[in-house]
Amino acid sequence: MTDVDVMLISEVLGVPVRKLYMLSSDRVPRQKRGGSYSNYHQSVIYTGRTKKKRVLTVPNGFLKLVQRRILDRCLSKLSVSEYATAYRKGTSVRDNALLHTGKEFIIKLDISGFFDSINDDAVYMVMKQFRLSPRATSLLTHLCVHRGVLPQGAPTSPYIANLVMKHFDEHIGAWCAERNITYSRYCDDMTFSGSRDDLLGSRLVGKVGRKLYAMGFTLNREKTVFAGSSQRQTVTGLVVNEKADLPREKRRELRQEVYYCLKYGVREHLSQRGSSDDPLRYINGLMGRLSYQLQQRPEDEKLREWFVQIKKLRESEGDK
Repeated sequence: MTDVDVMLISEVLGVPVRKLYMLSSDRVPRQKRGGSYSNYHQSVIYTGRTKKKRVLTVPNGFLKLVQRRILDRCLSKLSVSEYATAYRKGTSVRDNALLHTGKEFIIKLDISGFFDSINDDAVYMVMKQFRLSPRATSLLTHLCVHRGVLPQGAPTSPYIANLVMKHFDEHIGAWCAERNITYSRYCDDMTFSGSRDDLLGSRLVGKVGRKLYAMGFTLNREKTVFAGSSQRQTVTGLVVNEKADLPREKRRELRQEVYYCLKYGVREHLSQRGSSDDPLRYINGLMGRLSYQLQQRPEDEKLREWFVQIKKLRESEGDK
């Protein structure tokens, strides 16, 4: 006999129970002979100038649809901590950076293997908040994990990660507030700001490290940063010494790219760089970077003008 709460999940998600269990088992039977295939595939992307390799574990279309429904119809009803500034509607990297603008001293800490360190037990504890039967709670959990951990690439993973970290955020946030320290966490990046004496005198790194260790996380010591006001202080990619702004070299680099594209054309610009990039793909990437800079500098009319010009360039390139 089917569990009543399992039937409820089926009704809320609009998916038959049999299909939910099929998805939660992470195996889908083939129509032809030869076994089965996974509900997930791995996608490798390369980010930044160094082309750092990042592996995403992405669900197939059907499972992704179900996970989005779990996010929208279930998980979004649970609140995350105010100290969590990523993966929340209405918040951005700029909002996170603004919290630490103009501070005397900043400490930045990074959590190693963040998503891979969140196992199915931690996700189960999140799902228990819905007060469903153990069988229904387990079903929801296994619809959101892959091989026992949160898959970095599933639409539910970021919000679940924030829910897993809620107690940590509230505990560390309150502890910092008592010591006049500002705290925020953007995914696996934690930032602490305030006076040098308050930050260094509090033995903050040890406190955070022990709390994370108790939860199954570890600090990436190689990414620990201490920065005073006489140094460049960056938070989630923005310089915050005086105001939250993009690094000067990033602005200059983008300005040069736009200039060469408008003066010589995209194809000639790529040729001069010795690049084999597809022109249309390159323009889309350039527009993405312009859009990002506009989000950080909405008052910059020149950036807005460049965006319009490059958009026209993309339209003409698409006609070729």
